[in-house]
Amino acid sequence: MQMTSKNKIRVALLVDEYFGALGTAFGGYGFLARYYVAKYLPSEEIEVDVLIRRKKSLFFAKNHVVDGVKVWHLPRYAWLARRWLAKQDYDVYLSIELTSASARIMEIAPSGKLILWIQDPRPRTKWDHEIGTMSMIEDPCFYDQRIAPLINRLDKEHRLVWISQGHSLVPLAKELYEIKHDLNVGYLPNPIEIESGFDLEQCSKKNNIVFLGRLEAQKRIWLVCEVAKRMPQYNFYIVGKFFRHKEENEKTVEKYRRENIPNLHWVGHLDGQEKSELLKTSKILINTSIWEGIPISWLEALSYGTLLVSNLDNENLVSRFGVCSGQNLGDGFGGIDAYVSAIEKIMTDETFRSERASAAVAYVRETHSVARFVRDLREVICTSART
Repeated sequence: MQMTSKNKIRVALLVDEYFGALGTAFGGYGFLARYYVAKYLPSEEIEVDVLIRRKKSLFFAKNHVVDGVKVWHLPRYAWLARRWLAKQDYDVYLSIELTSASARIMEIAPSGKLILWIQDPRPRTKWDHEIGTMSMIEDPCFYDQRIAPLINRLDKEHRLVWISQGHSLVPLAKELYEIKHDLNVGYLPNPIEIESGFDLEQCSKKNNIVFLGRLEAQKRIWLVCEVAKRMPQYNFYIVGKFFRHKEENEKTVEKYRRENIPNLHWVGHLDGQEKSELLKTSKILINTSIWEGIPISWLEALSYGTLLVSNLDNENLVSRFGVCSGQNLGDGFGGIDAYVSAIEKIMTDETFRSERASAAVAYVRETHSVARFVRDLREVICTSART
């Protein structure tokens, strides 16, 4: 028998970006929220609303419909937002990490458990000793020391459920949220749409190298430009757009754009088939970030047998399915030789490339399928709501 809406488990998905919808930023959290959680989680048992930050101009919650899903801006005053949340009576809140804006909502939620999905936890030490070592541009620190007390309160109230996209991220989350006891964390890897008819052996790969991501300070796009200048025999494609702190970030690559480097292509934002086609036909995805969690772009590339070159190696994904160029802090110019060497290894050793490409496709299909994600997240939701 189909459950009525009244009997469904009501889930509030907390985000402050929704991949471009309603003027929000394009980023990994928003991509995951919009194109996977909100799209695939609803069922006969589960319904999903998306809650975006409280908005200063609103005195009442405002509803929008995006891709058939209700997306709400909450009112500016806490007492009005709290009253609205009480009326909604959500069984479960699901947060992809916990941003300051989402924490402000969770602070006033009168009931319901929080499922905290660990994605890219950045404790203060990461900002002080790694991200903060750049001198060309300062990456604005969004570490918020007010969130840890909230998490500990919810933990004491038995309203907190932990899941993580990667085992290596759990110690960072424990430090970020100032948890003193051992954590019971469920493993929920990020999902990827896998092209069912894709056959790596029939795919014609080109000597192309792709950068994919939002163009902002931590990504250190200038390093991709420098590597491209050193390797004119290969084409480099920068896929993404400037969004936050746009002028400051554009200045870091202004001189490279003026140079009109022949093999460096500024593609802008790509989505859907265009993005898939570029990843599919390229041999390498390059990542020059000073810090990442486990980027969705890595998984998207691996699903097409496109190998990784990065100075980071979370979950050992880069060393398993590409070449890790080694830790490279600061502005990163000292690591350019290592990026060049890593790229040459993949481009010139066909046996190495093809073996790891096949292994990458198999890994993504086994671990990151949408079917597995839907099954496991629905189970977490149902268990959290009923215990």
